[in-house]
Amino acid sequence: MEKYKTNKSLTIFMKAVIFDFDGVIIDSYESNYQCHKKKFEGIGYEEHKSFFEGNVHEIREGLVKSGKIKNNPSLDIHTLLREHLLNKQVIDAKVRKVLIKLKEKYPLFIISSFRGEYIEEFLEKHNASDIFKEILGSEHHKKKDIKFNLLFDKYNLSKDNCVFITDTLGDILEANKVKIKTIAVDFGFHEKERLEKGNPYKIISCFEDIVKVVDEM
Repeated sequence: MEKYKTNKSLTIFMKAVIFDFDGVIIDSYESNYQCHKKKFEGIGYEEHKSFFEGNVHEIREGLVKSGKIKNNPSLDIHTLLREHLLNKQVIDAKVRKVLIKLKEKYPLFIISSFRGEYIEEFLEKHNASDIFKEILGSEHHKKKDIKFNLLFDKYNLSKDNCVFITDTLGDILEANKVKIKTIAVDFGFHEKERLEKGNPYKIISCFEDIVKVVDEM
């Protein structure tokens, strides 16, 4: 990943665009669901969607503890997801074009509940590793609100000049904790009605609309 050099005595007032990964940059809902079905017995589509209404790690662990779903300890969810990611996922040409256009104007980052090293593998495979300044995955912290603050501190970013692009209610709620504006996409893990519960700045249905919305913020 390309590193972003900053003067720690200054605050960066340029907008920074932070992306979620699954469901936003890649169309991964169905593969994510199938991986979770292998790992956790008793999951249907609605149970799976409910994971992402809050912090996915906490909700998933809570359902296992309550006995509502059963964990298969012989399988690792991140390994299953990595295999699908590297073998079955691609970056859509239109998505790549938008990301490159955004990169010309703003520093881009990824904050994900997935492991950052696996996202880096995927981006390298698809010649896209130079698009993002840094990726903060689950190895940095399980909570995204904590990772937002880590990013602010490392790059001296102002939350007022950051925007987070995501596809889940849980992500919007975590962004709300640190008062980052969110652009929600309704073509990922959650539909528009569920996303509206988090009161995002904007909900869009087309990835190409991101540039216009960010520019106007």
